[in-house]
Amino acid sequence: MRRSSIVRTLGAITCAMLLTVGAAACGSSSDGESSGGGNTIGVTDTTIKIGVAVSDLDGLRAAGIALAPALTTQNLSKRLTSYFDAWNAAGGINGRKVEGVVLTWDPVKPATGQKVCDDATINNELFAFINANGLGAKYIECIVAAGVPSFFGDVAPQSAHDTGWLTSTKAPVETNAAAGIKAAIDSGRISKSAVVGILAGNGPEHIAATATAKAALEANGNKVTVAQINTLQGDPGIQNTESAAAVNTFKAANVTDVVVALQFTASGGFWDNVAGNKWNFSILDVASSMCSAYGGKSLKAAAVGSVCFTSDGDSTTSDGKLRPETDFEKQCRATYDALVVNDFAGAKSYAGVPSGETRTLPDGMKVSSDYPPNECMFADIIKKALEKAGKNLTRESFMKAVRGLGDLPYALGSDGKGSQATGKTYLALYVHADKLTAAPTGTAKNANGTYNNCPVDIQCWVPVDSKWFPIK
Repeated sequence: MRRSSIVRTLGAITCAMLLTVGAAACGSSSDGESSGGGNTIGVTDTTIKIGVAVSDLDGLRAAGIALAPALTTQNLSKRLTSYFDAWNAAGGINGRKVEGVVLTWDPVKPATGQKVCDDATINNELFAFINANGLGAKYIECIVAAGVPSFFGDVAPQSAHDTGWLTSTKAPVETNAAAGIKAAIDSGRISKSAVVGILAGNGPEHIAATATAKAALEANGNKVTVAQINTLQGDPGIQNTESAAAVNTFKAANVTDVVVALQFTASGGFWDNVAGNKWNFSILDVASSMCSAYGGKSLKAAAVGSVCFTSDGDSTTSDGKLRPETDFEKQCRATYDALVVNDFAGAKSYAGVPSGETRTLPDGMKVSSDYPPNECMFADIIKKALEKAGKNLTRESFMKAVRGLGDLPYALGSDGKGSQATGKTYLALYVHADKLTAAPTGTAKNANGTYNNCPVDIQCWVPVDSKWFPIK
């Protein structure tokens, strides 16, 4: 092994160990590999190596979670690597070809996320890292602490953003939690007299969200009870048993409102046991798939009527009409349709169809999985930043280029608008309120061309109104 490789490996190991002290202790972009030209890990004269982390979905299927046949690890990874292939076919970027390295973890064994961190920081010499969604925030912290430029399609704590190496679609957990609670209070959804229960996990994203939400509610005069589920151990059965027990915890505390900060894979037991309790439910977008189309479809029917405060967007308007797509969204869809032309028996992507699925709508129309917005946005950003950074490419010059991109399109969220600027480590500019709406399979199409205001006959999120609020 070259001396430079040894130095890099030891540095990555040290940074991962220092996570117990704090992620911001590592990955300073001012030092680089040496006192000179910056960090060139993963870059040669002819190649740029980028890691793409996706779920190994066999674990979820073994745990009894129903997944569409086309939702495979290979199909998930090519949503990003196909962009690299297209760039390379066009001659590469500044004379270099982009090589994708696929990394996997088992979602029902969260500790396997540590291998993703090891593979991203130690076992491979990667220039940058992408996870469109799903990887636990604990492991995102591990990767950015080692100074790897990372792109994440979910929420992470402020500590991960403070390293300077993270670019996420959504604002930090603490910001999202504060915005959601403020919106719930300002809209009158949570009154000053409300007794509030918070349902959350114990990952770093959950802990940060709970602390922020609890402080904001108590400042509003609310009495708060927290029920924390052990999400780090990974067993869906145990998680759902624990979330079911939270119902009794909240009943004993005489709560009137519940704030849910726990993803659907762990909250099923809770929703199965809430019948008969006249609680108001507010959902915070602080964990994986909280307010996405897939998350909305996957929540239990008892959650219908809950309101989520999120930068995620919707395929319908507040009055139940199909929302016109932006030019960027049309481009994302066309690219995806060309990629998966052989995966769904000829059915084209359609707004609101959950990832990997093929459906026949009540009117007989066959449709398939909607395009993935995060992958499209990250590909757009990475290509622009690589081109802007030029031939003298380092991690530092790349991140400077990312932060200098200014206004950016945002697919399926944030009112279509995002941005990057110095000190801004996430893309979204706006949040809004979504209401979980029932549209059981077979629901008839209404006069607006939607299904009880959903784009297809699947339980979905519908915007409460047309208002988008700036993230502060």
